[in-house]
Amino acid sequence: MGRLKVIKSGPLATIQDFGRFGHRRYGIPQSGAMDTRMMKLANEMVGNPDHFPVVEFALMGLRLEVLESMALSAVGASLKLNGLPADMSVIIAKQGDVVEISAPEQVYAYVGVAGKIEAQAHFGSVSTYLMAGFGGISGRSLKSGDELVSEGASLTIRNVENSERKIESPVIIHVIKGPEWDILQDDIQEKSFEVHPSSNRMGIRLKGNKLSSNYREIATSAVITGTIQLPSDGQPIVLMNDCQTTGGYPRIGKVVDEDLGRLAQVRAGDNIQFKLISN
Repeated sequence: MGRLKVIKSGPLATIQDFGRFGHRRYGIPQSGAMDTRMMKLANEMVGNPDHFPVVEFALMGLRLEVLESMALSAVGASLKLNGLPADMSVIIAKQGDVVEISAPEQVYAYVGVAGKIEAQAHFGSVSTYLMAGFGGISGRSLKSGDELVSEGASLTIRNVENSERKIESPVIIHVIKGPEWDILQDDIQEKSFEVHPSSNRMGIRLKGNKLSSNYREIATSAVITGTIQLPSDGQPIVLMNDCQTTGGYPRIGKVVDEDLGRLAQVRAGDNIQFKLISN
């Protein structure tokens, strides 16, 4: 068993796994890690299976006290052990150590903890869904005084190579056509869009170039993670992990699953451009 105590945390530090599937007909969103590639790396470094829960955080870093020794990793942020920078992204932390993890280098970063973090499961997942207040620890963000307990913790680490994603400007995001694609009057591939600061786990709001269309409202219809909605103002919204399960805006496209993590990591103010691939 391993145990960590949260000394300091930010408002968006939550426990996440791959998320919930098969429950959208009941209005239950997917949730789960925004960048599953980073989640897998965080788990691999401490010898966990890919699907084990991790701590996802944004905006601010974390400070943790080690109550029982364990292996610990950070992907997308840097580590300090007792005030000194760690040589690697994965460490063995001993009882009494203080681990500091920097703010994310992009938007989201992940802490992997050896063993399986104990958390509240709902609908087959422990992912925290803040809007409804379930999963993780009482459905909320981590706060000072929380303890993270992991079963089966080991003191084995793997120095896994973290191949950095190529940073483009604009970031190219691949999409397929959606049910209402035919309303578009512009070529979506010829415009770039800026990520709006209001973007969050529910959706990535885009601004700047407007898309001209033969806009029409549609009957409330099913949406999924990656659906590109087009409101009447012509500014697209890409639905993300905590999105609603139905919506009334035209669904002009869908971001391919492989690019969702890349999209989640685009900072506010940076640009993306869509590239259409065949359905």
